[in-house]
Amino acid sequence: MSKFDIVDIWRDRYGDSNEEYDHAGRKMLISAHTNPNSRYQPTIDHIRPLSKGGLDVLENIEICNRYTNFEKGDKFPHWKANGRRFHAEKMKNTSHGYIVVEDK
Repeated sequence: MSKFDIVDIWRDRYGDSNEEYDHAGRKMLISAHTNPNSRYQPTIDHIRPLSKGGLDVLENIEICNRYTNFEKGDKFPHWKANGRRFHAEKMKNTSHGYIVVEDK
């Protein structure tokens, strides 16, 4: 659970866009953020999970589709989602920030 609001993060990162795609290529709709039955529901994911020492800071948060978030779970630093492999890399100039990178 995060102290941050998904709508605030969405607006900060995507502006007024209603539709975006997460790192695994899954569609998200901000209008579906309160609908757990929607296949387009965006969720807050801690790139480095709290259970693995990650912090609830914006630099460690991404918005991803609920299915991507479910597949990733608490895997870190490597995981697979939507048939693709990813890993987390430490963000430069931050002490707790990470970015998601697709494995080639």
